[in-house]
This record gives sequence, C-alpha cells and structure tokens, in this order.
Amino acid sequence: PPPPHLTARELECLHWAAEGKTSWEIGRVLGVSERTVVFHLQNAAHKFGVNGRQPAVARAIALGLIDP
Repeated sequence: PPPPHLTARELECLHWAAEGKTSWEIGRVLGVSERTVVFHLQNAAHKFGVNGRQPAVARAIALGLIDP
C-alpha cells in the first residue's frame, strides 16, 4: 500500500526526532510548543499504525519519507 499522507509539520518533527532532538528542542527549532511537537509526532505514529516516536521515525525512514 502507498505510504500515508503526512503533513509538512509531521515530516519536520519526524526529521528532527530522527536527528535525536527532544520534543522541547524540536519545538524551539520550529517555533512551536513542546506539546505541539508531541501532537504532530503522535499523529504521524497513528497514521503509520505504530505506538511511539521511535517506531514512527523508523517507519518514516523505511518508507523513504525522511533521510536518517
């Protein structure tokens, strides 16, 4: 099946999470709150059908949506 459609913000959050940034750090980079980052990462994980940040990052890399 084709990969799920992710928003630009979800992809940005996944990218920075793959770089090892915390939600707080990602929020600082993107100019949003830590809670907003968590929201986007949770949405991405839900779209991938996984639970958690690391599985979502791994799925995004495996599907070629972000570079490690």
